Amino acid sequence: MTSILRIRLSRMFNAAIFFLLTYLQMIFVSWVSIRQIPPQIPTNTPFSMKALHIFGFYITLNPFDETGDINLRFTALLVLLTAGLQILLLAFLINIVFSNKNMVQIYPEPLYGPAHSPEEAPLVEKTISLVTKVSNHAKIRVTKIFVYRKAVPNAFSLDLLPIPFLRRPYLVLNTNVLEILNDKEIESVIAHELAHVKNGDSLVRLVLSIPRTFLTLAYLFIYLQVGTGILTAIFDSQDYLAALNRAIFLLFVYLLIAFVMRFTVHFLYSANRNAEFLADYYAAELFGPNVLINSLIHLGQRSEAMQTLYREIEWLEGLSGSRKPTTAFLRMVNQRFPKNQLDEDIARENAPKVFLEAKFDELISNYGIELDEKIKNELIEKAVPALLEKRSKYFADLDEESKDLKPSDLKQKTIDWRFFDSDSNFILEEEEIESFIETLIAQPDKMVFEHELLGTNEQDQDHPNFRTRVLAVFRFFNPQQYEEILNRVTSVTIKENISGVRS
Repeated sequence: MTSILRIRLSRMFNAAIFFLLTYLQMIFVSWVSIRQIPPQIPTNTPFSMKALHIFGFYITLNPFDETGDINLRFTALLVLLTAGLQILLLAFLINIVFSNKNMVQIYPEPLYGPAHSPEEAPLVEKTISLVTKVSNHAKIRVTKIFVYRKAVPNAFSLDLLPIPFLRRPYLVLNTNVLEILNDKEIESVIAHELAHVKNGDSLVRLVLSIPRTFLTLAYLFIYLQVGTGILTAIFDSQDYLAALNRAIFLLFVYLLIAFVMRFTVHFLYSANRNAEFLADYYAAELFGPNVLINSLIHLGQRSEAMQTLYREIEWLEGLSGSRKPTTAFLRMVNQRFPKNQLDEDIARENAPKVFLEAKFDELISNYGIELDEKIKNELIEKAVPALLEKRSKYFADLDEESKDLKPSDLKQKTIDWRFFDSDSNFILEEEEIESFIETLIAQPDKMVFEHELLGTNEQDQDHPNFRTRVLAVFRFFNPQQYEEILNRVTSVTIKENISGVRS
């Protein structure tokens, strides 16, 4: 069985298991009842559980209605209501995203007024040309094309009604994708997004998210029932021991629900990661694995530089006691950081200067302070060395128990792809890719980018990391080479282990 077929089957299996588990939980939640007083259970019910009295609550699980039939109507009604709520929420979020002033429709016509400024015309024309070329090649008609003015590279597609003659797929490309990638790499990104359209991933994600939303709301109702019981014990009966018992029960319920949800969502994440692998495969099939691997590396490298910049800006903002920089301030920072800068070390060095420039501009804009440009630059130049030294001292004073990682620690835990770029043309050729892949396989505990070592949000679980994606693309299209590399690495590892034992 081919690798890609296994991934297709794995995606279907994980999606089915997730849907089954959430459906079983929906049934259970709709049958369970948590009360503070003993419930009145009808004697004519064919089957009913006796109320379980625990921590001051009476818990019952009754799947039957008053007629004795299994009651699934209530569950079905809740699911339908949740589906409607989810669709309304999605429509609201889509409206927010696409009404953003930085989201510009460029095809088939501008949505509001001029689509772009005159200096953006070449970029817009190239984008339309590339999307048209790839969509014709993939035989997928794109209804609307948007560019999103943003300094972080990203792209996404939207197609919630994948029915012939009714489907209206949208494609969104961040301008930064167009600024840092060459034409072939941009085409591979477009092909990746069109693969999501072809596979109906938008609809699949929506369908799978509906039961998850229902469970979240249902479990919140359970928390509310238990929380009400705690408040009743405290304020009505002044029974503080009962309140403590119920609080312990709430903690137990929370931990149990968190475990069940984590286990269930694991299958959703696996299905979504498989969808990314399938989209990568389609893009590599159209434009070649080497092109896609280079586009992944360049996108990851730009994200690396921007994530490093943001971390440094957060540290600098924290010097004044602020927790996190505002979105508006980060937007000002983005405008000052070079759009094609991919080096994380340069981002670290430039962060104080960019930060202070944005701070001065914020003061000038918000408070009308008049400041000579020459004086401003002199002040910034004097302050930057001191801030860099302070940051260096901060890392030097970090102890081993600190959650923050030093740049040197991050470097040791990553594999720098630029080391394999022997001709320094910022493109990995076939032999260079093979050397890079061998190093990745030989050092399985290392990532490609620093920000992947720090990422903990849901998107990191929902998407494969760059290391995994690069290895998967290479393995899909070079299975024999992959096996040869794997055998070489395994042989070297065995010899090193034997040598270590003897010494």
